[in-house]
Amino acid sequence: MARRLPSLNALRAFEAAARHESFTNAAVELFVTHAAVSRHIRELEEWLGTDLFNRTGRGVELTDAGRRYGARLTPLFDNMAEATIEAAAQGKVRSLNVSVEPSIASRWLVPRLGRFNELHPDIELNIDPENRLVDFRSDKADLGIRYGLGRWPDVEIQKLISDVEIFPVCSPRLLKGPLSPGDLADYNLLHESRKQYWTDWLHAAGIKGVEDWRGTVFQGHLAIEAAEAGQGFALGDMILCTDAMAAGRLVRPFALDIKDHGGYFIVRAKGSKESAPARAFREWLQAEMAETQRKFASIKSASTKK
Repeated sequence: MARRLPSLNALRAFEAAARHESFTNAAVELFVTHAAVSRHIRELEEWLGTDLFNRTGRGVELTDAGRRYGARLTPLFDNMAEATIEAAAQGKVRSLNVSVEPSIASRWLVPRLGRFNELHPDIELNIDPENRLVDFRSDKADLGIRYGLGRWPDVEIQKLISDVEIFPVCSPRLLKGPLSPGDLADYNLLHESRKQYWTDWLHAAGIKGVEDWRGTVFQGHLAIEAAEAGQGFALGDMILCTDAMAAGRLVRPFALDIKDHGGYFIVRAKGSKESAPARAFREWLQAEMAETQRKFASIKSASTKK
C-alpha cells in the first residue's frame, strides 16, 4: 500500500523550523533561503489543511498542531540520519574502545569475542583490561564494562544482568566424598580483597565455628584461579564461573547461593549518544550474558537432582 506523504523537502523545512522556532535559523541549517523555507511550510500547511505556525510581527510561533507534529517528526529524522550513516559505513572498519575489568575480560569476555567478530566484521574492538574506572573525559574509551552497585558519577549506565548469585566453588580434586558447609573449617578459604563475602555466605548457611577471616587474600579473579588449581574454596558468580563448571574445572560443592547487591553494567560518557557500534556490542553482551545465565541455571538444576 502506497504511503500518503507530503513533500520530503516540505517536511525537512518544517522540522528544522519547528526545532528552531525560526524560519531564518532553519534556512541557515538547510542552506536555503528564508523564502524557500516559508514557501515549503505554506505548501505543507495547505496539504495538511491546518496551520502549523502563527505568523507575528516578531517572527513565528508554533501552533498546538505544529508543536505536536514537530515533536513526532524530529525523532524520525534523527533515525533516518543514523540509518544513513550506518548504511554509508558498511564495509568500512569502525573502531570501538572498551575498558573492562581484567576478571571479566579473561574469565568471560575474551573466549567469546570470536562470535562478536563473526557477527560484526566491520567493528574493530580495542579491549583494555583495567581495574581503574575509566574517565571518559580524558581516556580513549567508548564503553566500559563494570561490576558494582551502578552508582558511578558522570556515566550513562545500562544493566547487563540482574540478580547476581554468589556461591562457593572448588576443584573437583578436593571432593573426596560428601561435604557439608561445616567441613569448610578443615579447608583453606580463598578471599577476594573483600572478606565480607565469606562472612555473608557462612551466615546464610547457618555455620558457626568456621573462621571466615582465615585464608589467602587475592585481588580480582585470582581467588577463582587458585580454586581451579586445587588450593581451596573460593566464592564466585555465574558469569565468572559457569564456563569453568561446564568444562569440569570447577564444581559447586553446596546448593546454597546468596544474592549480591552488585551487578554487571555497561557504561559510557554522561550525555553521549549510543553509537551504532556501541549498540551492537551492548546487545551482543546482553545476549551472551543471558545465555551464560541459562547455562548456569542448567548446571544448578542438574546438581540439585543428584
